Amino acid sequence: MLTALVARSLASTEPKSQDQTTSPLTKALNYLEARANDFNEPYLIASYSLASSQAGLTDQAQRANIRLKEMAHAEGPRTYWALETNTPFYGWGLAGRIETTALVVQALLNQNTSDQAFREFRTRGLLFLIQNQDRYGVWYSTQATVNVLEALLSASSASQESGNSDSIEIAINGKLAQRVTLPSDRRMMAPLYIDLSPAIINSNNQIEFHRSGSGSPVGVQLVTTYYLPWRSQTEAAHVRSGGAEELKLATRFDKNEAKVGEEITCRVKVERVGFRGYGMLLAEIGLPPGADVDRASLETAMRGSEWAINQYDVLPDRVVVYLWPRAGGSEFSFKFRPRLAMSAKASASSLYDYYNPEARVIAAPGTFVVR
Repeated sequence: MLTALVARSLASTEPKSQDQTTSPLTKALNYLEARANDFNEPYLIASYSLASSQAGLTDQAQRANIRLKEMAHAEGPRTYWALETNTPFYGWGLAGRIETTALVVQALLNQNTSDQAFREFRTRGLLFLIQNQDRYGVWYSTQATVNVLEALLSASSASQESGNSDSIEIAINGKLAQRVTLPSDRRMMAPLYIDLSPAIINSNNQIEFHRSGSGSPVGVQLVTTYYLPWRSQTEAAHVRSGGAEELKLATRFDKNEAKVGEEITCRVKVERVGFRGYGMLLAEIGLPPGADVDRASLETAMRGSEWAINQYDVLPDRVVVYLWPRAGGSEFSFKFRPRLAMSAKASASSLYDYYNPEARVIAAPGTFVVR
């Protein structure tokens, strides 16, 4: 897989005047051609297809694309390609699947064909990518986002001309809520953020988009934010999502009742279980309001972690620790002092994979009483 990634990079930069029989790119492609059939890994085969296409080896690229077609997974009106291992950039889970699918779509788009099946795979793959944006309008990880944007740019029609500005009317429950004027420029533009919350009612809501005029394709993403009350401490000990069964988080404070300025110690254990995923984890340890974190204790924890802790950030409501946990998990502790008298809950603590943020485990917050 790594060789395929390097070959793709070489194919986009190697001078065409170089002797093709002895070039590193040719040797790499020969190496990959002899081995690509032995692995059902779409990330590898898509990278090989792209490198072959850029090197002018259309027959090799087409054969690779036929294999990609055989590996497709249908999901309703969408199609995706499943990642069997981690990507060279540590991506796995949904983020890795998006990164892989975007690479496959690029490979299929490079093949000029009248085959309707190939065209359908490309369309369904693009739909999978578009419908899997995260709430920030990107695709979970840097490499996944880069590959998706390259796939979208490759798919955009070069023949489409800029037109006059048109608009979209947004109706909520049958009433006009917003009218949005779209830019006339057909280039990919920054998102326009529209707050629809004033028109949302405490019931079922129907949101409709009506477009006047025609122009470049427009993507629409709806993002909702809401809060649910924590259940009992036992029931809500952990909330998991996106493969977080592979992650473990335990936080323990030596006391939940203290005096103003009294030292409180927080002990943390994080662990990656099993063999899914590899790479950095982020542990966000929730703090009560007005906590004064002892940075010296964090420095001591980092030095004593044997490089398991890469760095940390202290935020007003949490401590963020960047970790490369060891087998069996990593443990560390730090100290803080409350500056205010209070009876309040801390922020929730969470642990998630840097390269697949959907894999997340959240620990319920504790209540602190400070006098």
